[in-house]
Amino acid sequence: MVTRMKILGRSRDPKLGWLGTLGFSAGLLAVGCAGDDTPKAWSALSTCLAGKAAKEPLPARVQAMRLIQLAGAASAAKDAWPKRCAPYADDLYASLGTSADTALLRGKMEQKLRCSPTKGSCTLPTDSSLLTATTDLWDAAKSMGLSSEPAASVPAPESSPPPLLDSKGWKVLSEKPAGLAGPTLTSDGRGILLLKVGEGRSRPRACEFTDGLSKVRCFDANPAVPELPVQSIEVVSDAHGVFAAGLTDSGLVAYNLANGEKSDVRGRSGHLLREGVVVERGTKDDVSQAPPPPMPSPLAKPAKGAKGKGKGKGKADAPPKDVKEEGFVAVELSGNKASKDIKLPIKAPVGDPVAIGNQVLFLNANENGADLVAKSLSHGHLKDVVTLKGSFAGSFHTCEAGSMQAVAVFGGRTGQNSAKPTAGAGKTQISITFFQNGTWSKVAETTMPFERALNSELVCTKTGASLAWVKPADNGVQVGRVDCSPEGCKASDATLPGVESKWWWALGPLGDKVFIMWRAGLGETRLRVGSIAELATAKDSLLFDSPDYGGPTAGEISPLLTEQAALLVFRNEQPAALRIAADGSAKLLTL
Repeated sequence: MVTRMKILGRSRDPKLGWLGTLGFSAGLLAVGCAGDDTPKAWSALSTCLAGKAAKEPLPARVQAMRLIQLAGAASAAKDAWPKRCAPYADDLYASLGTSADTALLRGKMEQKLRCSPTKGSCTLPTDSSLLTATTDLWDAAKSMGLSSEPAASVPAPESSPPPLLDSKGWKVLSEKPAGLAGPTLTSDGRGILLLKVGEGRSRPRACEFTDGLSKVRCFDANPAVPELPVQSIEVVSDAHGVFAAGLTDSGLVAYNLANGEKSDVRGRSGHLLREGVVVERGTKDDVSQAPPPPMPSPLAKPAKGAKGKGKGKGKADAPPKDVKEEGFVAVELSGNKASKDIKLPIKAPVGDPVAIGNQVLFLNANENGADLVAKSLSHGHLKDVVTLKGSFAGSFHTCEAGSMQAVAVFGGRTGQNSAKPTAGAGKTQISITFFQNGTWSKVAETTMPFERALNSELVCTKTGASLAWVKPADNGVQVGRVDCSPEGCKASDATLPGVESKWWWALGPLGDKVFIMWRAGLGETRLRVGSIAELATAKDSLLFDSPDYGGPTAGEISPLLTEQAALLVFRNEQPAALRIAADGSAKLLTL
């Protein structure tokens, strides 16, 4: 020790003086008081944890280790990272001895890795606390003068590719904070979204998504459009342009945002029309205050001793003959004008009616469940079209593709208000019919799990309509798909091991594939696309990380789903639009 001090004394830098020399010496003395294997053991552990990034400054090292962590997030193997680094931690801890000079690193290993004198006790966390723990270890090692030299005998960890999106490349549709109306999908396949900038009164700014939802253009409303109360602005679904509705002195009015032309508009918030037929209660609602349509009650269970209708389905009470009509009216919209209210003779409907084209559809309870009734409205004349028998239970879900329109009825899922199984224990009934060439098809039926975490809306295809669902499963999730046509329905599903979801962003059918997008266990957002047969083995794409690691601050999602693509609109102060294609590509749409 004396010899070492003499050498240090001769070689000291005159500019530093004895204070600098003693500080430098303290680091060497600390290492010297630890075991001779300590530098080697630290290099082995740091190489196992960070690979080539072990010697990088803190920001670069943490980012590299985050990608290493995300690469093995779903692995449960015994030799998976960081579990396989535990033996190197044990060796390092054993080499530290009990000297006061090693107390800081030893204490951090005991606190963060649960190390103890018992061999094999060190355990590395596998959650987000790992990066904090390793940062503390690096700081403590540095205070001892330990250097993270590459250890050739230690396998370097694998790293995930960087996320497809980050906060720097997060392209938004509005640089200014903006409220949203929509998005809505028009019958000709466009997506329409309104940006409501400012407070009080203003003109809306529109974004139109075209070419299979792959392109977007945003534009300000024509000056001929008056400034409207911001809270009242709603998107209008129309195949002939881009229209917005808002409250004026004469009531709710729709405006063509390209030229300022105005027209009558009717309907419920989220589904306003200026052409076609709408169904309302006896008076117009203020759409800015309108609540969402209530969830219709599912079919009641059959009374004890009574027979239900097939497959354990419930039985609803038939309405008494003296039940009064509910007061629904239909309105025709054509040539920018709305007709007078046409009273609908509907008694005790199950849920609210809907309008498809020029037809009004509603469910009427009967002795065995509910019938679907369709009536057409033309030039003020209401005519019977068809009454379809089936196991209808739930609310309406519709879509259209070309000249075909699909109407499905199904109920809510577990956890939703008043939702109950409608097809026996643990199942939800799906009943669907198609309108094409002036004719309604026979009713096709199938089921999906009641205990699902999420299901998509109905998506029309060239041959029918589809939807997707997901539910928890042992050590993973189960993803299912329902494909229906006028000839019947086919249900298929697959179990995806190792998928851990904290939050489901969205899912849905994409052509013959299914996409699922979820926030995984470490806070990152992942995307997987594949057919049901290949979904279990399809690779995830790391879409974006949490804001703590450079990811964007993404708000809730409003999806638009078509057979070609899914458009996901992030509803935050600066909205963004992400397009997911059937080939698994994901792209932010920019102006």
